[in-house]
Amino acid sequence: MAERANVRSIDSISDCRTSLIKYIPEARVALGEARSDVLRTQQWVDAKKIEWKNRQKKCNQLFANARSDLERAKIARPDAHSTMFTDQIRAIEKARRKLDECEHKLKMNARWSRELERESMLFKSGLQRLSRIIDGDLEKGVAWMATLLDHLNNYVQTKAPKLPRAEAADLDAAPARRRGGGRLEHTPEGAQNEPDFQPRKDTTTDQGPDDAVGAHE
Repeated sequence: MAERANVRSIDSISDCRTSLIKYIPEARVALGEARSDVLRTQQWVDAKKIEWKNRQKKCNQLFANARSDLERAKIARPDAHSTMFTDQIRAIEKARRKLDECEHKLKMNARWSRELERESMLFKSGLQRLSRIIDGDLEKGVAWMATLLDHLNNYVQTKAPKLPRAEAADLDAAPARRRGGGRLEHTPEGAQNEPDFQPRKDTTTDQGPDDAVGAHE
C-alpha cells in the first residue's frame, strides 16, 4: 500500500464524480427500457399464439364446411363424374393449406417462445447484476469521491506551519567560512564555492643567462 497519495488534479476527480452522477440515472433508464423491450417481445409472441389459434379454429371450420359441401354435392348427383366436383375439391385443398399453415405457425411459436423464455431469464440475470452495481458500487463511489474531495480541499486550504525562530535564523543566515585563528567570517552569497586564490610570491629574479654567468664569476 502506498505511503502517500499521488493526486495530481483535484478537478479531474470532481469531473469524474460529475460524469458518474449523470451516468447513474441514464443507466437506470436504459435498464428499464431493456426490460420493457424483453417484456414487449414476450407479449408479442403470446399475442401471435392466440392469433394463430383463432385462425386455426376458423380454418378447421372452413375445412369441415368444404368437406360437407363435397359430400352434399355427391349425394345430390350420385352418378356424376368426379370432375363435376372440381370446385368443392379445390375449396377443400385451400382450407387444408390454411390449416397446415396455422399448425406450422403454432409449432414455430411454441419453439421460439421456449427459446425466448430461456434467453430472457439469462438477460434479466445479467441486468440484475448490473442494477446491483449501479445501485451499490457506483452510488458508494459517488459518496466516496465527495468525501475525498472534501479532504483534499481542506488539505489545500491548510497553511504550512511556521518554523521555529532559531531554525529559521539558521536557514536565512549566509554560510560562514572559517579563517585563521578560529574566527568565522561571513561569505557573500555567490562566493561560497570560489577558491581562496592569492598570487604566489616568486623569489626568482628576472635574469637572463648572461647575467647568471656573470654572477658566478
